[in-house]
Amino acid sequence: MIKDYLKVAYRSLLKNKLATLINVFGLGLSMSVGLMILIRTMDAFDIDRFHPAPEMTYRINSAYHSRQGDNWKMASSPLPLAGKLGEQADLVDAAVGIYPSLSGKATSDGKELHINGAFTDSSFFSIFGFRLLSGDPATALREPNTILISKNTAERFFGTPDALGKVIAFEHGGEFVVSGVLETPPGKAHFSYDAYASYSSIPAMERQGILPEKSGDWFAFNTAYTYVLLRNKSDATLLDKRLQAVADELNQLNKNGVTSFVRQRLDRISPGRESLGNENAMGTSWTKIYTEAGIALLILFAACFNYTNLTVARALSRAKEVGVRKINGAKRAHIFAQYIVESVMLSFLALGFAWIVLSFIIRYAPFNDDYEFIPSSFYYNIRFVTWSAVYALFAGLVAGSAPAWMLSAFKPLAVLKNLSTARILGRAGIRKALIVFQYSLSLVLIIFLFAFFKQFSFMSAADPGFKREHVLVVPLGELDADITAQRLRGISGVKAVGASSANFTKHFSGMAMPVWKTVKDDAINLSYYDADASFLSLMDFELEAGRGFPEEGGNKERYLLLNGKAAQAFGFANPEDAVGEELWVNDSTQLQVAGVLKDFNYKGSGQQIEPLAFRSRNDAYTNLYVETAGGDTIGVQQRVEAALTDLHGGHPATVSWLSDVLDQRNSQSATLSLLGFIGFIALVVATLGLLGQVTYAVEVKRKEIAIRKVIGADSFRLVSSLSSGFIKVLFVAGLIAMPIGWLLATLFLQNFPIKANFTLLNLLMCLLFLLAAGLFTIVSQTYRAAIAKPVENLRLE
Repeated sequence: MIKDYLKVAYRSLLKNKLATLINVFGLGLSMSVGLMILIRTMDAFDIDRFHPAPEMTYRINSAYHSRQGDNWKMASSPLPLAGKLGEQADLVDAAVGIYPSLSGKATSDGKELHINGAFTDSSFFSIFGFRLLSGDPATALREPNTILISKNTAERFFGTPDALGKVIAFEHGGEFVVSGVLETPPGKAHFSYDAYASYSSIPAMERQGILPEKSGDWFAFNTAYTYVLLRNKSDATLLDKRLQAVADELNQLNKNGVTSFVRQRLDRISPGRESLGNENAMGTSWTKIYTEAGIALLILFAACFNYTNLTVARALSRAKEVGVRKINGAKRAHIFAQYIVESVMLSFLALGFAWIVLSFIIRYAPFNDDYEFIPSSFYYNIRFVTWSAVYALFAGLVAGSAPAWMLSAFKPLAVLKNLSTARILGRAGIRKALIVFQYSLSLVLIIFLFAFFKQFSFMSAADPGFKREHVLVVPLGELDADITAQRLRGISGVKAVGASSANFTKHFSGMAMPVWKTVKDDAINLSYYDADASFLSLMDFELEAGRGFPEEGGNKERYLLLNGKAAQAFGFANPEDAVGEELWVNDSTQLQVAGVLKDFNYKGSGQQIEPLAFRSRNDAYTNLYVETAGGDTIGVQQRVEAALTDLHGGHPATVSWLSDVLDQRNSQSATLSLLGFIGFIALVVATLGLLGQVTYAVEVKRKEIAIRKVIGADSFRLVSSLSSGFIKVLFVAGLIAMPIGWLLATLFLQNFPIKANFTLLNLLMCLLFLLAAGLFTIVSQTYRAAIAKPVENLRLE
């Protein structure tokens, strides 16, 4: 019987090629969104699954409730907690702390890179199961000032994973000897660091003032991350009691609040169920999973409803088939199964089309930008194929159930006696409500997409507060800043050259340091760049008070420049009060505030301006900024690249225009592409739904149209009569969607310190675009019916 169902379904789909193509296209596009969400969900559930015993490993989270009513829940915990829990030998098999305070600029073999590192000890291996390509896990983190680096970090620094014995010097962290190279793990962990230094390095670094004194601070809850591996799975309740005992001791010392510690199983950290402060998990949350799945199902259901509409619209031509089959003995269950098989077969055809769309998305990654919307680690496997098939089966059942139920309910005598009076879809209000919903959703997405595009275009063109045009950015690498600058100044078309550590990319690339006026405990963690006087001059920064760095030789650093926000943060009533003040940047160095710069968007127009300083250390410059004449830009760039190639010993050099860098910084092309793709799908699905409704209406009224033409009605009047109801539906959808879209656009724009002007005219433009698509769909079908020859529709009578 199944074979017969498949044969009939195949013939039906082949006979109605246009309807099949429309359904496969609309349903396939919708399913491609679901497949992307399926990939993301599978990736989220793969995090932390490769560890030796994730069901027996716990992260210890902190909670603090102050007497004033403030509550904090943090994924982090005090640094001494790991050692305390490690003493519980009857309960804990291993305990380890991860202290992420080894980040910053690092150099080795003449190469300089930014490293995101942490301190830990050898228990790290027994808990998390990481392996070493080289080195001994038992001793690699035993000695002070030893460090493990990832395979990727080793290749970035040394061009090879063979890095044992190499020395890496951190700008603010001393020197470390590479004692091991980590193998790339077989899966994803919820945390990721480039390097892990020995925990035994911390005491000396605290004595030297390199690290703050946290190793004995039980109330620094935002310091480290503590993990324990239990001896037995059943000991989790006993662990709670031990944690409560530790918290009780702390509460005896501190009467200003209540401390508690909560365990969280390793394989339940990501996706997470609650929002924690100081979170180190890189995975997603259940809220995001539910939201993404909801969007995918919403788009899928809209496409399934379209299948229902188109199938039932075509059913007028298949009703006699159903009647004949029932007279010949077919039961309702047989008719129902036939239509379900046809729907599922079409759904699997749509799945094939969705896989084709997905293959292009995976290959070209149009939705990947700062983060991977589609993980680069994804590969086709049996699990994905299985879940894809389940997804297609689900879509087929959802799409086919309604038409199968309605069509199998046909009464044979009624449809054979007078087909035109058969009521198939019931009340028209339900059908029109569906069109209103689909087009409202499409218009809301179009309005939001328009606001998104307009905001980021506005930000890209906004004045950042410094010179952006005709400036080349030259990475120094291993080149000497003074020699390179002198060489570039002699090139035709070059007006000025300045040196800086600034790199105006999407993320702040400078450094941070504690800075204080008189009392170290009142220090402000101040972000800063290094720059020389020429850089500040050529970039046209505006001074609110004082002056820039003086043009003087020597390597001794004497001055500091603040932005307006920094001057306010230090308590100066106006910029002039800050000039001449001495600020401590470490225990032995005071710098004088030479001037206060007007605030500028060093992190991008979409982010709030925060306190910033400029220092002038000659050995900290990483880029040269070259101001050029406004004429032959291509020629100047070529001459600069040729000069740099000579300095690099023949190796080609790469430079970039600052205006391009800033445009890229403000670009949200990946997000824009994703929203555009979803908006396109929503519009296509809505249009196909409208097509199904119009087709059904025309099929029902073909005899009426023929009679009206016979008695003299012209085509224009017929088109107007057939289209008016659907046009009203489009306007209703517009009236519903416009205030919702306006509200979402307004809420979105509130996230930015500078906002594009989103006006009523923009809303009307979005509405007109939607109306144009809808009107084309309506008129194209009604006009075909209006110009048809009446004899063709009356022949059977």
